[in-house]
Amino acid sequence: MPPCRSIPQQREFNALHLPCNIPGCNHWFKNQLGLTQHKRNHQHLNHCSRVSPDYFKQGHGSNIIPPVPPIAKHVAGKDIHDEGPYDCNYSTTPNQEFDGITTEFVGPDNKVYHNYHAGLNTRRCDSLGHFLPDDAPLPLLPVQRSPDDWAPFCSQLEFELAEFLFQHAEMPANQINTLLEIWAVSILELGSSPPFTNHMDLYHVIDSMSVGEVKWEIFKITHKCKQDGQEGQDNVIELVQGHEDGQDDQEKPEAPWMSDVYDVWYRDLQQVVHNLLRCTDLKDEMDFVPYWEFDAAIDERCWEDFMLGDWAWDEAIIHNDPSTVRATLVPIILGSDKTTISIATGQTDYYPLYLSIGNVHNTTCHTHHNVVVLIGFLAMPKTTREHANTPAFRKFKKQLFHSSLGRILRSLRAAMTIPETVLFSDQYYRCVIYSLAAYIADYEEQVLLSGIMHNWCPKCLAYQETLDEDALWQLHEHTELVVKELDLQTPWKVYGIDRDIVPFTSGFPCADIQRMLSPDILHQLIKGRFKAHLVDWVEKYLYHTHSKSVIAAVTPFTGLQRFPQGQHFKQWTGDDSKGLMKVYIAAIEGYVPQDMVCTFHAFLEFCYLYALACFHLYREVFQDANIITTFSLPWQHAMKHYPYLICQFSALNGLCSSITESKHIKAVKRPYRHTNCFQALRQMLIINERLDKFAAAHADFERRGMLRGTCLSHFFEEDSGDTVDSPMSVKAHNVKDLAIKLDQPHLLNMLCHFLQMQDQHDDCDPEDVPLDKCPFYDGSIHVYNSISSTFYLPSDISGLHSMRPCYDCVFVITNPHVEGMLGLDITCVLCFFSFKYLGAEYPCAIIRWFDCVGDGPDPNTGMWKVRTHNAQDISIIHLDIIYRVAQLIPIYASHESVDPASVKPIHTFYVNKFADHHVFEIAY
Repeated sequence: MPPCRSIPQQREFNALHLPCNIPGCNHWFKNQLGLTQHKRNHQHLNHCSRVSPDYFKQGHGSNIIPPVPPIAKHVAGKDIHDEGPYDCNYSTTPNQEFDGITTEFVGPDNKVYHNYHAGLNTRRCDSLGHFLPDDAPLPLLPVQRSPDDWAPFCSQLEFELAEFLFQHAEMPANQINTLLEIWAVSILELGSSPPFTNHMDLYHVIDSMSVGEVKWEIFKITHKCKQDGQEGQDNVIELVQGHEDGQDDQEKPEAPWMSDVYDVWYRDLQQVVHNLLRCTDLKDEMDFVPYWEFDAAIDERCWEDFMLGDWAWDEAIIHNDPSTVRATLVPIILGSDKTTISIATGQTDYYPLYLSIGNVHNTTCHTHHNVVVLIGFLAMPKTTREHANTPAFRKFKKQLFHSSLGRILRSLRAAMTIPETVLFSDQYYRCVIYSLAAYIADYEEQVLLSGIMHNWCPKCLAYQETLDEDALWQLHEHTELVVKELDLQTPWKVYGIDRDIVPFTSGFPCADIQRMLSPDILHQLIKGRFKAHLVDWVEKYLYHTHSKSVIAAVTPFTGLQRFPQGQHFKQWTGDDSKGLMKVYIAAIEGYVPQDMVCTFHAFLEFCYLYALACFHLYREVFQDANIITTFSLPWQHAMKHYPYLICQFSALNGLCSSITESKHIKAVKRPYRHTNCFQALRQMLIINERLDKFAAAHADFERRGMLRGTCLSHFFEEDSGDTVDSPMSVKAHNVKDLAIKLDQPHLLNMLCHFLQMQDQHDDCDPEDVPLDKCPFYDGSIHVYNSISSTFYLPSDISGLHSMRPCYDCVFVITNPHVEGMLGLDITCVLCFFSFKYLGAEYPCAIIRWFDCVGDGPDPNTGMWKVRTHNAQDISIIHLDIIYRVAQLIPIYASHESVDPASVKPIHTFYVNKFADHHVFEIAY
């Protein structure tokens, strides 16, 4: 069950019905606007400082903002909103009742209802911004293109050929010329010619596409503008650094980075967002009104898409004034991450910047639906080794980063306060208000964005040496106050604040970079806390005790990374770490103390359900074993903020850095391989522009029904005969032959009992019925050597593989009236087959049963244990009672040795509840 909080309760009427939740404040307010203004005016009085425990004892308290009394420690079992730092300005209290909520039941059987915000309700309007009535007809549209208009291509053949050569095959220019020449020779005798003359002709036609086009622009940044008549002076940003803190080195004038000019390529974000909003592919994949979703049966709140979170609701309240009412909120989500293209031929680095909007559902595959858009390449200044580590150069790099972001985003600034009219995919206009919502970044990037020092938290005011202590949220108002009121050294030493950084958000309304920083599941949880911390700590513990790897013996499972070589990876990818998470606990059980196993169990429980208190309890075993000296580490501390941030941004898989890293492949790495490596960036810009045109053109042709089938299908009639058997099916002779093949002499008797069970309607055990009384069948059957079941995978709803085939062991429903493993059994499928009897078709499976060990899951690992049953206990079951696939992990600790090539000698297994989210919900 996703994290939730109770539905807002009705309050008795009171003119002053909104209380201030700042400790010690007894003010009440009539509306939300007054409460928000009150908090902003007085919030600086309630911020505690980032001060070491001994700082005030040393007599440094005269110039420090006085701390507030300490906040109560976390209590296990409290509501999700009680975890993390106290919220004195971030959002509304959970049980506040807001004016203007509209409620609507959605879905079948009214199982879910939505509470919609009535202010920013995405009202339709005309092109001038005049709101239309609900029953207004569709506005007059421009002249539509005909269904056979492939312009600028002459035909479907030209479009599909161009798309294949440029986008799919990524064929170099010389190979395109060769292919077209061979094509021309083959059809010259017929008096025809190929669709394109050469690669230049192909590129010219591609560049002629206008749909989806957003041109690349450039501006330049330098430390100090040249005085000798530099061209394009209006497009050059000058960063002149001050020396008020006395810490900057007095760089010599000949420092090379001071005179260099750095290019920043970008796109007009206004046009990019307009293209996303009018994209017909996303018409049914967006939310435009902030709302809360509740399970009607239990009144629990659900969290899935960005617009369901508290951030969108709170933002709607901020913009709920006469100038923005009935507008459409479009949250802007940014992301940046450096990436290395080539090391062998000289390190080539790029700094791409991406944009998405929070209206898109998390179920949309972001990178494959062009929802994450490449909007810029940031400059990466370099200098000689002599100047690389000077304070002045480091300060310049930080200022360049923030100045570049501010310049790129400036086209959206006006519509952050005054709505602009935008055409949407349903061909209606709406008034749009933009807001900077989230920034996807790893910890290194978050340090740069928030202007803090390493090993400090970018989200709260916790001191670096005691990050697990409770602290208030970090806000830009607090940072500005600290920098303004305190001496030059205190922000750096006491608060971990780099006073040289002015965040790019300072020039945009209602924007706070600390609020924008989103949790990073990939780097904080998977690569950080799990791989870099827990796994490394266990390896240190096992270094002198066990040297053999048992991870190599894990059984295959669809979508799960395997480790056939055991260990000694040179480089761990995100998929490697995710796969290791799901099998590691069974590999170490029996080789490490129980508290270490419980630590991994608690961590995995945290990844599916919030259970941080148990993890903090068991992780102490690593400190007791002298493996680690402190847990005051940013990756460890970041977990503390997850409950609150889930409420703010809803499901966090839509804000993970894995999205930007996967986008690197499509937007940076593959285009780079398409270039000749000389001045590659300019070529990559053109390639990305052409790819965007292809995506927009493909969507336009599909919308007009022009891509139904391939170009070849126009010349052939489709076969309308009966559907043939799947190529994976093989027709066997009869049941007796199958019994011989499987070495099961009693298979025919089992089939008779199976038919008796299908035919009878009482609770009598079919095995008690004499064979001569059971239906008899020994005719032909279809044996399926392999079969795949496609199912909806909730744990990967935003990933690239939301539908997966699975194999081998399965969950079988043996008692539909009992939940969890008490109503399920584990079986191993030996064969799938089907046959027809008395006009009815029976899809079946021959299975071998496993027995559960004990009456519940193992207390240390949280997983059920099963063991192989009598080898002769074989049954035939109907496919309808197979629930889903299961993965079994051998219990290695019960065997002296493990052969990674085979698990046949092992007879006891764990039922891996951590294979995916769906198994986690049923295998309890």
